[in-house]
Amino acid sequence: MRTRQRVLAAVTLVLAGALSAPASAVSAPAPTITSVAPRAYLWPHGATPRATKGPQQLAYAGGHQGHGVDTQPAVYLVFWGSQWSKTDPYAAYEKKFFAGLYGRGDDWTNSQSQYCEAVAAGSVDCPRKGPHVGPPSHRQVLKGVWFDDAQMALPTDVGVQIGTDGTGDTVAQEAVRAAQHFGNTTAARNRDAIYIINEPSHFDSPRFGLVYCAYHSALASSIGDVAYAAMPYVTDIENPAHAGLSCGQNMVNSGTAGTYDGVSIVAGHEYLEAVTDPWPSTGWVDAQGSETGDKCVWKASGPGAMDNVHLTTGTFAVQGMWSNLADNGQGQCVTHQRGSA
Repeated sequence: MRTRQRVLAAVTLVLAGALSAPASAVSAPAPTITSVAPRAYLWPHGATPRATKGPQQLAYAGGHQGHGVDTQPAVYLVFWGSQWSKTDPYAAYEKKFFAGLYGRGDDWTNSQSQYCEAVAAGSVDCPRKGPHVGPPSHRQVLKGVWFDDAQMALPTDVGVQIGTDGTGDTVAQEAVRAAQHFGNTTAARNRDAIYIINEPSHFDSPRFGLVYCAYHSALASSIGDVAYAAMPYVTDIENPAHAGLSCGQNMVNSGTAGTYDGVSIVAGHEYLEAVTDPWPSTGWVDAQGSETGDKCVWKASGPGAMDNVHLTTGTFAVQGMWSNLADNGQGQCVTHQRGSA
C-alpha cells in the first residue's frame, strides 16, 4: 500500500519560456499555487508496504469539491529539462503506450469505468447512469507532449521545507507550467487533465528507488486544481545501488523486449489512480487508503497479474487494477476485461 506524505511549503512560481506555447499562455500572468494534496506513492518491487487489513473493497471518499473521478481523462506528457533527448527510446515507448490506450486491443482500462462520483461517501458501487470514469474525447487520451528543454530540470533539494502552497516543490511547479504551456488556464480545462512529469535520467529525486518508483498528487491554483504524476526515469533503479529493488524492468518480458516494462507499468499505475482518485484519498480508496493500483501492484501470478496489453501502437507491460465487481462482487485484481464494467 502507499505511504502518504503531506506536502508543506510557500513560493511564487516564475514560469520558464514555454516551447511552442499558445500566445495566450505566453502573455498570461504566472499561475500561483495555493495548496498541494498529499502524495500517493508507488513503492518499488522488493520494498515492504504497510500491512493491509480489513475491508478490501474500494469505497468512494466523497470527492474534492465535487470532483471524485475523471469522466473524460486527458493525459499530457512532459519531458522535463534540457537533459532529455527527443530521440530517447524511453520517451518514445511512453508516448506510444498512451497513444494506444482506449483504441483497438485495449482491454486493460475497461475495469475502471465502474467507478463514479456524485454518490454517497462510503459507496462501493455505482448506479448505471451518472458520472463514471469515462473514455477520453475521441477515445484518444494523449492530448499533448512537451519537451520542456529550455533549461535543466532540478530536483527539490533534500531538507528543503515544502509548504502547502508548493514552495520548494519543483515537480508541482513544473505541473503548473505545463498546464499553462498547453493552454489549460481555467478550472474547467484542468478538471480531467493529468500532467505526467517525466524526470530526466540521474535526476536524483530524494527517496526515488528506496521509498517510491513514482507518485501522483494534485494542487489547487489560480488556474484550478491541477492533477499530476511525478515519473522518475524508472530504469535508473536497475543498478547495484538498489540491489533487490525494481521499478518493473523485465517484470513481464525478458531481455531487451522488457527493458521498458516498468515505464508502462508505473506510468499506467499512476494514470489510473489519478483517474479514480484525482485528489489523493478523496476518490476511490479502501479502508487503509490504498488506491486501485496499490492493491494489485507487482502481482506476478493469479488474477490480475502483470501481463502485456496489445495495442495498435505496440505491446506494453501493465499491472492489474482492483475491480469491486470482480469475483461475483467480492472484489479482485483484474488485468484484462472485455467491455466496460
